Amino acid sequence: MAKMNIGAMIASKTKETFANNLLINNENVKNNIVIIDELRDLIPALGVDEYAQLEANILKNGCRDALSIWETIQGKIIENTENSDKSIYVLIDGHNRFDICKKHNISFNVQLLTFTDLQEVKDYMIDLQLGRRNLRPEQVSYFRGLRFLNEKSEKGKYDRENHKVHFEPYGQKEGIDTAETLAEEYNVGRSTIKRDAEYAKGISKLDKSFRDDILTGKQKVSKTLIQTISKNDTIAKPIENLEELNSILNNSTIEVELYVKKSIETFEKDATILLQTAKKFYKSKDKIHLTELQSIISKMVMYLDEKA
Repeated sequence: MAKMNIGAMIASKTKETFANNLLINNENVKNNIVIIDELRDLIPALGVDEYAQLEANILKNGCRDALSIWETIQGKIIENTENSDKSIYVLIDGHNRFDICKKHNISFNVQLLTFTDLQEVKDYMIDLQLGRRNLRPEQVSYFRGLRFLNEKSEKGKYDRENHKVHFEPYGQKEGIDTAETLAEEYNVGRSTIKRDAEYAKGISKLDKSFRDDILTGKQKVSKTLIQTISKNDTIAKPIENLEELNSILNNSTIEVELYVKKSIETFEKDATILLQTAKKFYKSKDKIHLTELQSIISKMVMYLDEKA
């Protein structure tokens, strides 16, 4: 699936909405809105004060902004369902407004949007959040990291004809370096995007309540700690609080030190082989040695990128 930048994607959906007159006050749609936990939980919950302010504004002025709804069919959401062609209306933006309006019986409008699949919906939701101005630095890192991880997750392509899975290099898609592409889009360094990805991956290992507290600033936890647990694949259940997080980090310190030591030894070994191969190529000018050099250099560059 081709990627758009934030402005292009949101503008495209906005144009589509008005071109098709989909900004509506349809009771049938509004009474059959479906909430998918996976999509709702993608966006950090509002803080208590922020939610209270939003509720006060809606009570005073009504719900001015339409809720964004994905008009689709059950087959796109539920596998092997008997009603695969049944229409379904999935809430993708405005979960807090929806809760408040339902609670106080306040009228609201909806706009119907169309997407290819659930992955495209997630991309749109992430882009929409990144287009907002009131994000905390932690939230910006989280959403940029999510974009990178989402695109990375699409690198395995299933070939139905040959029944094979084709994998592309880490963080790359169709010959494009995803980290570099996102770095240009957000005007940051490539290594920043890679660190954002580690941060988002680490955040995903936290219990939702703990995660929201961090992303909304209620709890202060350094990015370094979150990025560190992103590399821990032994975490069996979501981490619920800071004490549990620190306990896991302390228990994994020895493993981390051994991993770092082994990585350095491997890099130094590759550097020695690189020098030996370079000398061979200098003497013989043999293309075989040149190919070996390119292979070793690529391996070392990948190592440095991972550590960046």
